[in-house]
Amino acid sequence: MSVGIPRKSKLKSKDNCGVCGRPLIYQTEPISMRCLFCHKTYDTNIYCAEGHYVCDSCHEREALDILRQVVSSSISIDPSEILEAIMSHSSVPMHSPEHHAMVPAVITAAVRNAGYTIPHEAIEHAIIRGAKVPGGWYGFYGACGAAIGVGIAVSIITEATSVTGKQWSLAIEATPFVLNKMADGHPRCSKRASRKALEAAVEFLQDKMGIVLVKRQAISCNYSRRNQECPKENCSYYPRK
Repeated sequence: MSVGIPRKSKLKSKDNCGVCGRPLIYQTEPISMRCLFCHKTYDTNIYCAEGHYVCDSCHEREALDILRQVVSSSISIDPSEILEAIMSHSSVPMHSPEHHAMVPAVITAAVRNAGYTIPHEAIEHAIIRGAKVPGGWYGFYGACGAAIGVGIAVSIITEATSVTGKQWSLAIEATPFVLNKMADGHPRCSKRASRKALEAAVEFLQDKMGIVLVKRQAISCNYSRRNQECPKENCSYYPRK
């Protein structure tokens, strides 16, 4: 199933289908769809019932530009503060693979801002690696992209490779540490997942690597109306009176 749509088409909605605004379909068996922007064909588990499809690469482009702009200019040592600034931009969807790039980029930026040495172009490498984690990863592969993003950040900061024992081990240890903090029995939410990932990352970096960052004490979410699966009062970020 594929539908050819002119390249001049514009995204109208960030929360559901980017073309018609209808709820997206999530299924276990992938189908072949053609991206309405780059016209390349991909196998996907997530698509619009009307046949509209935007690949992860095209979906991410505008938001990743905002991500690069914010992390390059930020001086905050609070990863959550940087993340909230990025997510508040109108180009960032409610749920999207862009968040997988945000987490490692925000962590490396905060570490840099705190005065620690990070490798050359570490933040750009964090964005590139994080952007490779597909959308819907948490539901289909058993590991959330935000948690993987923390592992990516640790890998980049320590300059880990497959043959560096201690560094490699730290990166692998970081991801399940974050996953255990994130598993809460609620449906997907890119905002909640990213926030929990950063909170766990701050704890991991301090306890395991001696890197001290600021951990925001309270976050009041203002995205609940955009999230059809929001657990509301059962979410720790849901606004309290």
